[in-house]
Amino acid sequence: MRLGLIVAALSLAWGGAAWAQSSITLNARQGNPIIEATINDRPVRFEVDLRMADYVAVSNAASERLRLRRVPFVGIRVGVDGSDVTVAGRIARPRIEFGGEVSRAFAGIFPLPVTSRADGLIGPGALPHDVVTVVLGAEPPGARDIVFPLEDPDAWRGQANVGGHALEILINTGAQETVFNRPATRLFDADGAIPASGELAEVHLILGLRTMMQPVTTSLTVEGLALAPAMARTNAPLLGADEEETIVVTGNADPPPPSVALGRAALARCAYIRVDRRARTMTLRCA
Repeated sequence: MRLGLIVAALSLAWGGAAWAQSSITLNARQGNPIIEATINDRPVRFEVDLRMADYVAVSNAASERLRLRRVPFVGIRVGVDGSDVTVAGRIARPRIEFGGEVSRAFAGIFPLPVTSRADGLIGPGALPHDVVTVVLGAEPPGARDIVFPLEDPDAWRGQANVGGHALEILINTGAQETVFNRPATRLFDADGAIPASGELAEVHLILGLRTMMQPVTTSLTVEGLALAPAMARTNAPLLGADEEETIVVTGNADPPPPSVALGRAALARCAYIRVDRRARTMTLRCA
């Protein structure tokens, strides 16, 4: 299961269900979109994290309320941004209904408060729609389409040359700042392209986990979109696990590719993000 900024130790499949001939529009004007669904005839609200792929993450408490049936004897360990630890949890495969459309995405169950805004997190690839549009704001004057081909239509990760380096491009509507992952930080620090600016700050990363990041200044751009203000990942440990068993030291995590997750500041002059899963494209409509 890989989140781009987040690299997971297990790849979770879509489940083989046929894509519905449908589309959905989500509102990200104020942060990550919230979407409502039902599981086991119980209402559930998900925060849509565009860095995630085709899976769901819920806390133990939400799992109990939703009566999720855990897959016996199967666990999951999720590596975070190529760090030397993994986050341990269990797996379920619920039937999730979105107003008549159905998804059978896998769900990771963690002893963590995975989100404070909803019952759980969901990746856009777990939504049973051909076309997903995430509205960011009004159409700006002089808007143009920035199109990224997608290798995996369930994972919103494009590719671009940034400052002479090939980077994965992710979208994080849940944060104001753009974030360089550790491999990207090493590349651009060696180039002198991301000088430090201010003291280390504790920043939310994913799944309720936090870590220390370094504020940086930069003139780097992605397809004309300015990346400042930005944060750079450091070697600081993860914080926020409710139970000691949640985080397991591994020491052998495979390094992720260098990536940058565009924050809301970088997307300030964008109207929407649209993924067409059949065409395998992610389009940013930006000035």
